Amino acid sequence: MSEVTSLQLTPREERGKGPCSRLRSNGLVPGVFYNAKGENISFVVENLALGKAFEKVRYSKMIELQIEVDGQLQTRNALFKKLVKHPVKRRYDHVDFIGIDLDKEVQVTIPVETVGRAKGVVLGGKLEILEERVMVRCLPTAIPDSVVVEVTELEIGGKVLVDQLVLPEGVKAVYDRNFPVIAIQTARGAKTGEEE
Repeated sequence: MSEVTSLQLTPREERGKGPCSRLRSNGLVPGVFYNAKGENISFVVENLALGKAFEKVRYSKMIELQIEVDGQLQTRNALFKKLVKHPVKRRYDHVDFIGIDLDKEVQVTIPVETVGRAKGVVLGGKLEILEERVMVRCLPTAIPDSVVVEVTELEIGGKVLVDQLVLPEGVKAVYDRNFPVIAIQTARGAKTGEEE
């Protein structure tokens, strides 16, 4: 797992359309943090800092939120739950974070990456990533950056199914059916076997 991203939040008392509009016009984004323990904290965060943090973690990595609670600066571990972008302006309108327990598994989707040059591609086939992201379950501190798939031995017509993914220890793929993640498709003019 890569370095944990941190984000500074400021508690907010005012609610409603008017106060939230004023905050947005000042480069701030209203938001809410909530968790299974019943905490519900309203806050504001700088638009620029929020955007930078989201680029690093998206919806699949843990983020450390620094916020003042009862006069004390505290840390809350969380995931992005929802981030609302303004339809026209380059800003965010609202953000929700959901708190997580470091000792309890979470389900997140992570990107699929390939390494190697498939035999099928050398013969003229085309590498297709059928699922760009897969859902995994693991502890928040074990969330991998991506699923890396070695494709060198894949022939034309070959596939990598979700149950064949090689994942780090403690990380499990979540699925109802065993779907293909990567395939080598036949391209026009591709050789399907050894030349005679």
